[in-house]
Amino acid sequence: MQKFILTICIILAAPAVLYAGKFEPYEIKAGMSYYSDEYAITNGISELGEEKNFEEVYQNYNYYEAVFDSQEQIIVFKAFKQGVVEFSETYFYDEDGKRIKKEIKSSDGSISTVVF
Repeated sequence: MQKFILTICIILAAPAVLYAGKFEPYEIKAGMSYYSDEYAITNGISELGEEKNFEEVYQNYNYYEAVFDSQEQIIVFKAFKQGVVEFSETYFYDEDGKRIKKEIKSSDGSISTVVF
């Protein structure tokens, strides 16, 4: 009887455990800041890892912030090291929403441009 009850509990709990492990994308609102403690660069574009709230990431040595436009395209990306901006990237788009360039500003104030 105990094995039967244990089996039923496992069957009922399995969907909840599987769902908890899934990452659901956040809802993007234009102009809001989103934070993560990880990021990746894909085709020259910085992308946040799993979204976390500011209180979670601020405790870390390194954390990252992104701001999106109304088309859910990244317009500003910042990398922080001990709460200070290590570098920032500003993305520019043409009228069709195609990314045309990004400006990278380092902590010393120097600016470089990457054209896509």
